[in-house]
Amino acid sequence: MLQNHDYNLLETITVIARSIYRYDTYMKDLDKVKCETCRKMWQEFHQQRQKELDMLLKELRAHVEGGMMTIEKP
Repeated sequence: MLQNHDYNLLETITVIARSIYRYDTYMKDLDKVKCETCRKMWQEFHQQRQKELDMLLKELRAHVEGGMMTIEKP
C-alpha cells in the first residue's frame, strides 16, 4: 500500500489530468458553436490546471527520485 501522502499526490494528478482532457474535449465541441467566451473560459481553466499538474508532477518526481515514495505491504 502507498502511504497516504503518496496516494494523495497520485489521486490528485489523476483528477487534474482528467480535467485537462475534458477541457480539451469541451473546446473541440465549441468548434460547432463558435462561442469565444466559452472557449476563453475553458482555455483559462486548462492553463490553471496544467500549472497545478506541473507542480504535482514535480513533487511526485522528487518523492520517487529521493526515495521517499514507499510501498507498504498490506
